[in-house]
Amino acid sequence: MQNPTNKQTTWFWKRVLFTSVPLILLFAAFAEWALTEAPRNPIAVLAAAASAFLFALLGIRFIPQWQAAWSRKPWLPVRAAEGKRSARKQNMHPILQLLFYLALFRLLLFVLTYALSLLHQTYAGGLLDRLGIWNQLGTDSQHYLNIAQNGYVSAGDDRLLIVFFPLYPYLVRGVAFIIDNYLVSGLIVSNLCWVFAAYLLYELALLDTDKKGALRALKYLCILPASFLFSAPLSDSLFLLLSVASVYAVRKNLYPVAGIVGFLAAFTRMPGVLLFAPACFELVGTIIRERPSHSKDSSWRLRMTGNALSLLFIPAGLLLYLYVNYRVTGSATMFLTYQSEHWHQQLGWFFSTTATLVSNASGAFAENTRMLWGLWIPNLVYVFAALGIVVAAQNKLRASNVAYFIAYYAFCIGATWLLSGPRYLTAAYPLALALGALTEKKSVDRVATAVCIALFALYLLAYVNQWYVY
Repeated sequence: MQNPTNKQTTWFWKRVLFTSVPLILLFAAFAEWALTEAPRNPIAVLAAAASAFLFALLGIRFIPQWQAAWSRKPWLPVRAAEGKRSARKQNMHPILQLLFYLALFRLLLFVLTYALSLLHQTYAGGLLDRLGIWNQLGTDSQHYLNIAQNGYVSAGDDRLLIVFFPLYPYLVRGVAFIIDNYLVSGLIVSNLCWVFAAYLLYELALLDTDKKGALRALKYLCILPASFLFSAPLSDSLFLLLSVASVYAVRKNLYPVAGIVGFLAAFTRMPGVLLFAPACFELVGTIIRERPSHSKDSSWRLRMTGNALSLLFIPAGLLLYLYVNYRVTGSATMFLTYQSEHWHQQLGWFFSTTATLVSNASGAFAENTRMLWGLWIPNLVYVFAALGIVVAAQNKLRASNVAYFIAYYAFCIGATWLLSGPRYLTAAYPLALALGALTEKKSVDRVATAVCIALFALYLLAYVNQWYVY
C-alpha cells in the first residue's frame, strides 16, 4: 500500500506538471502573437494580456478541481459538503407550473420588443404584424430561414450558407410544413427549445445546489443581456437545450442518451463536439471511484465500456455535417473555406480576438456610434464578464462544468472575426450556473439582477433599432 506522504508528494508533482506545462504553452503563444501579430494599440495589447491572465487563472484553479474529481472520493459541491440536503429531496416546483411561467416570460418578451419598436416608429400594425423584428437584415436569422425554405445549394451566393449547421433549419422546415410560415416556424422552434432548455437547466442545477440556488441560475439564464436572442430564429436555443440535456443525462448515468443527444448538438453547432469533454470527465471520475469495489465484476466492466462507446456518438454529429458538406459542395471541409474567405473567421487565440475587439471599438468610437454600442462594447463586456464570473464561482461549480466552459470559451472566443460573442457565451450553460452560485447573498443577488435587467433592456433596444446586434 502506498505511503500517504508519498501519495501526497505524487499529487503535488502532478499538479505542478499539469499547471506549468499549459501555462508555458499559453505564455509562448501569447509572446509569439505579441511579437508578430499584435496591433500597435497598447490598450488592445493590455486587454489581450488581461484576458490571457484571467484564462490562465481559471486553468490554474481548475487543476486541483480536476484532481479531486478524479480521486476515489466523490466530488461534492460546497453546499453539499456543508451537510445540507440536495434540493432533489425537497418539494420541487411542479413541472407544468414552471414551464408555464417560462412560456409566459417569453410571451412578455415579445410584447416588450413590440413596445420598444414603437418608440421611434409610427404605429404599423399589431404584435403579430411586427414579427419581422426577429428576422433583421444581415443577421443569421435570415440565413437559417433561407436554408429551411430552400435547402443547401452549390451555386450562387447562397452556396455560402453551408457554414450553418443543418439540424435547426431542418426542424424549422418540418414545422413550416404544418403552418406554412417559415418565420413563425422559426420563432416556435426557438422559443419551445428555450423553455425546455431553461427547465432542464433548473433540474441540472438541482443536482448540485438547493432550490433557491437552482431558481437563481434559472433567473439569470432568463435575464442575461443577450438571452432575448434565444427567441430569434437562430440555432442557439436548440443548442442550449441539447447541451443541457446531454450533460443532465450524463449526470443521471444515462450515457447512451447523452451520446445521442450530444450527436444532435454537434449537428446543430460545431461547439457541440465539446460536450465530449464534460461527458468523458464524468465517466472517468465514475470509473476511478467505483473500480475498487467492482474490479472483478465483468458486468460493470461491460457497462463502463458501453458507456464509453456511447460517447463516440457526440463527435459523430460533426462527421455527419462534414458528409452534408461533401454531398453539397464536393468537399467535406468547404465550410471552412467559406468561413475564412467570406466571414473572415478561422480558429485563433481568444486573446487575439480581445485585442481585435478593442481595436475595432477604438476605431468606431467617433465614427460609428451604433456599431460601437451595438457590437464592439457588448462583445468586450461579455468576453471579460463571462470569464470573470466563472473564475469567481469556480469553487462552487462542478469540475466537469468548468472543463466544458474552458473548452467552449477558448473555441468560441477564438473566432478571428467575432461578432456574436454575447450570443455564444449566453448559450454556455455554466455561465448561468456560475451566476446562481455567486449570488447567495441577497444584496449581491439584487445588484446582479438589477445590472442584468438594465443591460438586457439596453441590448434589446439596440437590437430593435438594428444597432449591429448579431
